[in-house]
Amino acid sequence: MNKITIEQFGKDHWSLLLYIETRIRDYEGVLDLCQIRIKNPIIRPGWKPEYGTRLFGYWNKDKTTNSLLRLHNHDDYDCLDDLEAEGLIKNIGTGLRPVCEITKKGTEISSQLLLHKQVGKNYSNFIPNRKEIVLETVSDTKS
Repeated sequence: MNKITIEQFGKDHWSLLLYIETRIRDYEGVLDLCQIRIKNPIIRPGWKPEYGTRLFGYWNKDKTTNSLLRLHNHDDYDCLDDLEAEGLIKNIGTGLRPVCEITKKGTEISSQLLLHKQVGKNYSNFIPNRKEIVLETVSDTKS
C-alpha cells in the first residue's frame, strides 16, 4: 500500500488521533477494538469497502463526495501506521491489544485539531499549521 502522508489525512485519521489521545488519558493508551474500524475478518467479520478510509478532499463543499479519495481496504490499523510514520504516535501494543503513545508532535497537532473542532469545523477539512509545531526544543536534546 502507498504511504499516506499527513497532507492526505482526512476525517478518519484525525478522529483516530483524538480518540487515541482520549484512550491515553483514560485507559493507559489501550484502544477498544469495538471502537475502531477493522478489516480483519477474524477480529471483526463483515468489512465492506465503504468502511475504508476517507482522505482529505473526499467531501466536496457542495456535500458530494470524491470516491477516488476513499481507500477501500484501509482500516484504522492502517491509519495507526500512517500516524506513526508521520511521527504523531508510537504503536507499542499488538494487533489484538493495540496500545499507543502520543508524541510531542502528535500532542501539538491534536491541540490544533481540538481548537479547530471547538469552533464548529469538521475533521475532514483540518489542515495542521506546521509553523506552530515545535518539533524539538534545546532542552529536549540535552540529557
